[in-house]
Amino acid sequence: MAAKKRGGHRPQVKGFRPGKAPAHLKKKKAKAQLGKDASWAEKQTVEAVAGRSPEEVRKMVRTWTIGLTAAGVVLGGGGFFLYGWSTVAGIVVHVLAAGVLFLGYRIRKQGASLEEMARSI
Repeated sequence: MAAKKRGGHRPQVKGFRPGKAPAHLKKKKAKAQLGKDASWAEKQTVEAVAGRSPEEVRKMVRTWTIGLTAAGVVLGGGGFFLYGWSTVAGIVVHVLAAGVLFLGYRIRKQGASLEEMARSI
């Protein structure tokens, strides 16, 4: 006779221990918790952080910060050369450089909260 299975027992699936769900399932769960009234920025933040470890998020923040700072410095230097050609072009490039540097600053400042979000998701 075959043994009857009890309704409360589920078969063990490799990789699905409590707290160890795959990244795509963590991302799906985090998106579902946001709700429909979440802003675009919140959705993109969860998309970027969900399923990553805090170390991966720290590395991602460092990479973006370095990249944006380098881009801002290059744009700032290029702006000085553009003043010889056109003052308007130099001003536009310096405004872009300031914007890029500001983005790098904001990402660096929010790095700790992004790591905390990665821990909680």
